[in-house]
Amino acid sequence: MLNALIIEDEYPARQELRFLLEPHQQSLQVVGEAATAKEALMLIEAMDYDVIFLDIQMPGLNGIELARQLKDTNPNLRVVFVSAHENYAVEAFAIQVVDYLLKPVGSDRMAETMRRLLGTDENPEKNKENIEAWSWVPCEVNGHTIPIAVPDIVYATAERDVIYVCTAHDRFPTRFTLQELQERLPAQTFLRTHRSFIANLNHVKEIMPYFNGTYLLKMKDKVQSEVVVSRTNVRRVKELFNIM
Repeated sequence: MLNALIIEDEYPARQELRFLLEPHQQSLQVVGEAATAKEALMLIEAMDYDVIFLDIQMPGLNGIELARQLKDTNPNLRVVFVSAHENYAVEAFAIQVVDYLLKPVGSDRMAETMRRLLGTDENPEKNKENIEAWSWVPCEVNGHTIPIAVPDIVYATAERDVIYVCTAHDRFPTRFTLQELQERLPAQTFLRTHRSFIANLNHVKEIMPYFNGTYLLKMKDKVQSEVVVSRTNVRRVKELFNIM
């Protein structure tokens, strides 16, 4: 059971979050509410919480600043931002939050957040063969959703806790983790070459030895990006490209 704290300066918004979380009360219970960051810090000091649902624009310390502070003092506390403003998404995910919900939040979207909180994707009983591969990856730029066709993806990478989907000419931040992308991109053409990279094998231009047994993949984008292949994945890359 997860203990949750709602941090939101508007009472109707707090009530709406409680309503959305009611169907999940067997897995999560809301045990506290705060209208300001100051109130939230007092509650968190008095009790252990597993997750906070956090607004961004609040009087005094805003949600981004509060989340940064809590990540330093409570590194195991999970954060879900709930905001009416889209332009904070990249900054929010840089703090390694679980999710970023845009108001008004629907029940399906909250169910997706709960799956992340409960670690459904890590359930060993889940049959990965039943996961349908995506045709598009939604990315977010300036508050707009940009659908990126999967064949156009050259590689995906993690940089400073932000995940980018890179095409031949641009790169776009996405709210999905590399693990989630790995599970949804076609395994026939996409390979997790390193903890920070997923490469589209159809866009590999050159394969080069690097150092300490690692390799580099030079990609077919405008800057000829280099994707690292860890030592544990070198053998698989050689097999796929028939390198003896």
